[in-house]
Amino acid sequence: MRRIWIRTLLIILILSACGDEKPTDDKSKSTPETAPTVEIEVTPFPTLTDELREQLESTYSVLSEVQAQIETVWSDLQAGRTVDCAAALKQQISPDALSSDDPISLILQQAAIEVQTAVNLWQAECQNPRPQPPPDVIDRGIRAALAAGTALDAASVALSQ
Repeated sequence: MRRIWIRTLLIILILSACGDEKPTDDKSKSTPETAPTVEIEVTPFPTLTDELREQLESTYSVLSEVQAQIETVWSDLQAGRTVDCAAALKQQISPDALSSDDPISLILQQAAIEVQTAVNLWQAECQNPRPQPPPDVIDRGIRAALAAGTALDAASVALSQ
């Protein structure tokens, strides 16, 4: 359920940036000139305490490292290169550890879910002795790693505000 909510939040944020409408010449649909205009300043992310910001930045850093590692693994496999299963990945963060309801934590939780998916696929492949994973498995691993990267990009933007 949280995963759906997170994706919905990301879609809303993306769509809110696409709200430019071109003016029309149809006067019947325009707002009358006498209507008052109200300007509301909306900040998409709440102000973070120093402690929470530090915790989120640390989580972001760890997730970014693991995401880069697992994306490299899947990219190498896609390119036909052999990847050693003994190569250790940095310890990952469990999505369950990110239980805060603030928007940035939810974005990082989505990134953690995608990283965990990519890592779990890789670990399953390491348990299966075959020279190369099938293309559909490689595709799923790449997509999960890239989805994690997209969520981390959104978290980076949010943390920089």
